[in-house]
Amino acid sequence: MLLQNPTKQAAVTTADKVFEQLQFAIVEGEMAAGSKISEPELAKHYQISRSTLREALNRLEKCHLIERKPNVGSRVVDCTIEGLLELYITREALEGMACRQAAMNMTDEEVAHMQDMLTQHAGDKALQDGVAYYQEKGDLDFHYKVILGSHNKQLIE
Repeated sequence: MLLQNPTKQAAVTTADKVFEQLQFAIVEGEMAAGSKISEPELAKHYQISRSTLREALNRLEKCHLIERKPNVGSRVVDCTIEGLLELYITREALEGMACRQAAMNMTDEEVAHMQDMLTQHAGDKALQDGVAYYQEKGDLDFHYKVILGSHNKQLIE
């Protein structure tokens, strides 16, 4: 997804909201690994058009949370430990590259916004207590802001 001006806050679309809800359902196990995704049922459940749903599903596919096969349909990815390790090794390398480029390319406004996000994280009781760490919306936004701050179109896509 390319943005014209990465410092402007984009409006949250219905597809964004559905993406976040489906992402949460997959990560929390509400949608089991390997389970088939019924587009008509999900569109009816969320009271959205199939095209809006497909937009959310495309994003889930890019995040490797679902897989889509022509003439077969969509399924929640059935992860293996080896597959997850490979994914996180790749992500670590790409995010490290994004951080280096963001450090060189971010605007003052982008840096200030990220500092605000870190301040919010510092006030999170669960993080302070070391209870658990789950990438919630704010954290995903933080990581995404680093990628946007790199100003590298390939990483942003």
